[in-house]
Amino acid sequence: MPSPSAPGTSDTATTLCTFCPNLCRQKCPVSTAEPRETLIPRAKMATLGRLRSGALALRTESTAALLACTGCGACTEACRHHVEPARHLFAGRALAASSGARPPALEGLTERVRVLGARASSAMRAGVGPARVRSSGQRGLLPACARPEQARVTLAVLDRAAPAGQEPVALVDTALGCGGYPLLAGGEEEAFVAHARRLASELAGFAQVVVACPACAFTLRTEYAPRGVRLSPEVVDLATVLGEAADRLPIARTLGPAFYHDPCYLGRRSGVYDAPRAALARAVTTVHEFSRARADSGCCGGGGLLPLTMPDTAAAIADARLDEVREAEVRTVVTACPTCTDRLARPGLSVRDLIDVLDEATRPSR
Repeated sequence: MPSPSAPGTSDTATTLCTFCPNLCRQKCPVSTAEPRETLIPRAKMATLGRLRSGALALRTESTAALLACTGCGACTEACRHHVEPARHLFAGRALAASSGARPPALEGLTERVRVLGARASSAMRAGVGPARVRSSGQRGLLPACARPEQARVTLAVLDRAAPAGQEPVALVDTALGCGGYPLLAGGEEEAFVAHARRLASELAGFAQVVVACPACAFTLRTEYAPRGVRLSPEVVDLATVLGEAADRLPIARTLGPAFYHDPCYLGRRSGVYDAPRAALARAVTTVHEFSRARADSGCCGGGGLLPLTMPDTAAAIADARLDEVREAEVRTVVTACPTCTDRLARPGLSVRDLIDVLDEATRPSR
């Protein structure tokens, strides 16, 4: 456990943020999109401190500021004390939910996650066929929030790049659909722990689990163990696997130039930058970089359930991220996150997931 004076503790973190001279203000995608002083990181953490101390009553309207966070980690990157507002604000959401101050937009979240996860998992299993669905093996794929057809596409690309004699990657046999990130971000702590325990049990038969959603991969690696949930397999994100297999990708055709967008939970939160670029470089003529890339990457606005709680703000964040693409001759953006792919989609631009680009580039000619 950290000492009471450590930056990672809730009281110290909120104090450091409350009296900070706003070093991260211009990094937060929400406070950049929303001209409200109450939504800058310092103010959000000050609100959390008042809620925890009882100086501010736990009501829906008083906890609204806690929702104004995508979990992108840009504020932590700018912070000299390395405070993680996202972690504390998500914990504040759990406090709000348990106190009956859950925002209306998140009512019924637990059931929605269950239904959507089961529906997506069923479609994925049907798409790959029963022979590729297993409860044990060397490596299993957890597509998480990817589109149902991406399970089939991902397995096809991994098959094409697999070394001779390697056991094919299987689709994990689970109806949960994801690692539980939406429950964590929504403050549904009890449901999240139950979800984590069940998924950990269903993953126990694999030596390694490949996760297509960076937020869920991050959640499995960092949020299960502190809650007493032990994961048997190694958890690795899909982008890392694709980067390691880059030299083995059987490129059949090279596609045009593209910008690469760093997903927050893959890049800034997990430190994975080079792997997706290595894979993409095999498939396109040129990989273009945003002016804000890698650790300084702009957010797509899709994290932290912001599209549910502040949809207009989420859309404004995505629009801001795409400004320089609209001004460039290159009209294609590639990213390694299903959520980013969905949130950045705009008319007149081609926004594609890395796995779809690799599938097109490696698909055998008929």
